Amino acid sequence: MASPAPVAAVAFITTLHLAAVLLLAHRRAGEGRRALLLPSIALPVFAWLLPAPAWLIAGLAAQAAWVVACEKLLGGGRDEAAPAGPAAPRSRAASPGAAAPGEPGPRAGFVPVKVLSVVDETPEIRTFRVERPAGFAFRAGQFLIVRVPAGGREEVRCYSISSAPEASGYLEISVRRQGRASGALHETVRAGGVLAVRGPGGSFVYPPEPEAPIVLHAGGVGITPMISMLRHAASSEPGRPVTLLYTVRTEADVAFRDELSLLARRAPGVRVHVALSRGEPRPGYLTGRMDAGRIAQFVPDAAKAIHLICGPAPMIASLRESLAGLGVPPERVRFEAFEAAVASAADAAAEGAAHELRFARSGLATTVTEATSLLEAAEGAGVEIESMCRAGNCGTCRTRLLSGSVRDPGSALGAEERKNGWVLACVSRAAGDCVLDA
Repeated sequence: MASPAPVAAVAFITTLHLAAVLLLAHRRAGEGRRALLLPSIALPVFAWLLPAPAWLIAGLAAQAAWVVACEKLLGGGRDEAAPAGPAAPRSRAASPGAAAPGEPGPRAGFVPVKVLSVVDETPEIRTFRVERPAGFAFRAGQFLIVRVPAGGREEVRCYSISSAPEASGYLEISVRRQGRASGALHETVRAGGVLAVRGPGGSFVYPPEPEAPIVLHAGGVGITPMISMLRHAASSEPGRPVTLLYTVRTEADVAFRDELSLLARRAPGVRVHVALSRGEPRPGYLTGRMDAGRIAQFVPDAAKAIHLICGPAPMIASLRESLAGLGVPPERVRFEAFEAAVASAADAAAEGAAHELRFARSGLATTVTEATSLLEAAEGAGVEIESMCRAGNCGTCRTRLLSGSVRDPGSALGAEERKNGWVLACVSRAAGDCVLDA
């Protein structure tokens, strides 16, 4: 029988085994996975029971093989929210410079979560608070992908997360009642129910540059990512200058009214100004819309601030022009279009002329008017184009236009992508005969 190795050698080998145990414990934490630690825990014990050099070498080889097997069988990281699977939607685009390095990626699949509460913020906007999945990390401004049964089919939509990243144990989305999926959420989802969610996604996020003041320009339901940013600022950077310029139609449309007032009182850096675009003047509110004059009034040195805009496309266009007139560099203006699909549908209310839409790879063709999106026309013709939000924000339905012209108000494509022929099928409408690479 072989002589046992020196005690110091056995102790050193045991240390290596315990290091492997700690590695697996860190990367495999979670229900049902702790059993994977048992073989690794047993090996340091056997090092003392069988201290012969040959057995020690065999034990080390077994430990290494077991660690590799765990990695290959169950994937790399402890947090399953980090890898972006092939079905993950493209992030909603912001203006240049908005993408943040190290941004948490989409979860690999949908996760069922319990609905904790449902609260009306306005007659049209309702907040749904759900359990926060284990390991779910996001940045203020990102969105959650929700699967909603509606009209006999499952719809998938992207909704901005309105709670702050610091909120423990829950996530919130605040949804305006419009369209089939959002209407189904309002009509059917109650506390105690279950929603299937996935995420996070999106590059329209709280600016990481600590030295720059922040100006949040919100219109209507565009307040939802902004309230997450405001809550985050008050919690993590209470002294940082953050100004909210919020425009709604009437006083009844002001979402998070009480909390906005509270944040402005409690966080020394937070300022809130709300404008009512319709109706009679009301105490404590501005009237009309936010323009260059009001921005200059409420934001000293506007050119030094980072401006984030979320709202209808016309509002974004108007504010970008106003900010340019105030000398704000383009890279300090970041935006996200809300209700793009609704605006597009309103613009295309009239049927208009019929155009031929051909699908190059499928060899199929159909007739389409400006009242129908390219995605809807493709689905009607039996051509599959992957989609998620159906509002021009997530970029999942990105498709190349081989010929022809379309109107595409979506925000998830950059100038270079558009130049290379990419369009968002869910909100694009034919302006003539077209050919798609689908």
